[in-house]
Amino acid sequence: MSKIIVVFGATGAQGGAVMKALLADPNYKVRAVTRTEAKVKDLESQGAEAVVASFDDPESLKKAFAGAYGAFVVTNFWEIFSMEKEIEQGKAAVDAAKAAGVKHFIFSGLENVKDTIGKDCYHFDGKAKVEEYLKASGMPFTSVRYSFYYENLLYFFPPQKQSDGTFTITIPMGSTPMDAVSVADMGVAVRSILNDRDAYLGKFIGLSGDRLKIAEYADVISRVTGKTVKSVDVSMKRRVRQGKRKPQGGTSWLTHGARQSECG
Repeated sequence: MSKIIVVFGATGAQGGAVMKALLADPNYKVRAVTRTEAKVKDLESQGAEAVVASFDDPESLKKAFAGAYGAFVVTNFWEIFSMEKEIEQGKAAVDAAKAAGVKHFIFSGLENVKDTIGKDCYHFDGKAKVEEYLKASGMPFTSVRYSFYYENLLYFFPPQKQSDGTFTITIPMGSTPMDAVSVADMGVAVRSILNDRDAYLGKFIGLSGDRLKIAEYADVISRVTGKTVKSVDVSMKRRVRQGKRKPQGGTSWLTHGARQSECG
């Protein structure tokens, strides 16, 4: 019998990729979580069971996790802009899954920047606090930590055309290498973790496809596109002043990041 895996964020980048990978494996049945009835039919058309639920509604979480073997849970700081609220939502998911007897809880977490370098980084630290709660709960878990998405180069940091016809990428990393990954590929990674549960229980797994300097990412884009793409080294504060490009669905994370002691 196929194992039911509850997938939060099924209409988003992380959850959508996980759902797609699991639907391709007959060992799993996907229960996709959405907050709106309007998205139910689309999820069902892709082969998933769809359920309407919210982190803020305990009763709906009970329904979402009922009878499930596993879960992929991702919270979204950028939707609520509150570390405290994100922690509350993450804890609610852990509690509901534990009460339902879920056998493998996979959480999309991140490192605790505050503890590591002494700077507040709310969109990291909230997820880190949920990781701590998850570990202490006794729930069988794995935490996956996504690195920078390649896809960010399409939406948040797209190459900017210059007067001479070349393009530039402005990411405030200097000469420090940056881990990156295609979020679209990571559904398969999460599926692999589910397939080898015992090997990954209790572990915090970093997901990365490359670790390159920004200039090297620019070189890759140049080779693939045939365009001349170069990197421009600027500080985070200057990058925020230069660009107000907004991510899909919301507020500029760079602007908010500047208020977090340049943690990003």
